[in-house]
Amino acid sequence: MNRYRDQLSKNELMTRYVLIDPFLRLLGWDVENPELVRPEFSTTAGRPDYALLFEGRPTAFIGAKSLGKQEDLQQYISYCVSEGVKYFIATDGAKWEIYDTQILKPLTEKRIAEWDITRDEPGEVLRRSFILFRYSPFMGVAPEPLTRPEIAKPSKRTVEAGVSLTSIKPRHGLDMKFREIVFPDGTRYELKKWRDILLGVVEWLIASNRLTREKVPVKAGRKRYLVNIEPKHVYGENFKDPKKLSGYYVECNYGVPSIFRYAIMLLRDFGVDPGGVYLG
Repeated sequence: MNRYRDQLSKNELMTRYVLIDPFLRLLGWDVENPELVRPEFSTTAGRPDYALLFEGRPTAFIGAKSLGKQEDLQQYISYCVSEGVKYFIATDGAKWEIYDTQILKPLTEKRIAEWDITRDEPGEVLRRSFILFRYSPFMGVAPEPLTRPEIAKPSKRTVEAGVSLTSIKPRHGLDMKFREIVFPDGTRYELKKWRDILLGVVEWLIASNRLTREKVPVKAGRKRYLVNIEPKHVYGENFKDPKKLSGYYVECNYGVPSIFRYAIMLLRDFGVDPGGVYLG
C-alpha cells in the first residue's frame, strides 16, 4: 500500500484489484464467484461497486474509492433502502467502515465497525474485520424488499408485524409501547420516544432520496418549518427542539398528536401511503 500509494490514490480499479479484492478473499469471499460477490450490482437507485450475496441475495453493499478518497455515504444508503439491504461498507482499501442503515440515528452514527490497515495493529484489524467474515452471524439473510404491489397492499406478514400508522388515535399521555417503525421497503428504525416516529419518517425519506435539499424547507404552518437545512423557522426564530439528521434539522417540539399528524403529512407529501407504514 505504501509503495504504490501514488498510483492507488489515482486509480479506483487498481485499488479494488490490489487492496480490496485480496482482503475480501481473506475473509472468505471468493471475488471470482458471482454467487458470492457480484461487482456493479444493479439497483433501482444505482450501482454499488460490490454486493456480498447470501443464498443468491445481497446481504451487504460495498462502495469502493481509490486510496485516500471518501465514499458518498448517503448515496449508498439509498442503494440499500431500494433493495432492502441492511448493511453497507465504505472503503478505500485501507480504511473500512461498516454501517447499519436501519439504526435510527444520524448518518455518521450508523457506523457499527471501522478499522484502518495502515494505522491499527494487525491483531486489532483482524478482530474488527471479523464482522465481515463470510461465516459470521453478521452475514445472515438480508430482509426481503417488498414489491410494488405489496407496497400498495401490505402482505399478511407486514400486517401481523405491527399496527398501521394511520389506525392509531394519538392523544397526549399515550404510553409508548412500540419498539420500531417499519416502512414499505422493509426498512426498520428503532423507537424509544414518540418523536422517533417523526425522525424515522424523515430519515427514511432522506435515505430513499425522496426528501432532498431541493425540497426543503418543509413547512409545518405559515410561520414554522418542520424540516430545514438550518434550525430556524420562517422569520428566523430558532427551532425549540432541533434534531439533526444527515445534514437536515427536524423540529421535534410537538406533542403526540402533532407528531403523528406531521409524520403522516410528510409521507403523503412525498408520495408514500402512510397506511403502509407500521409500528411494532
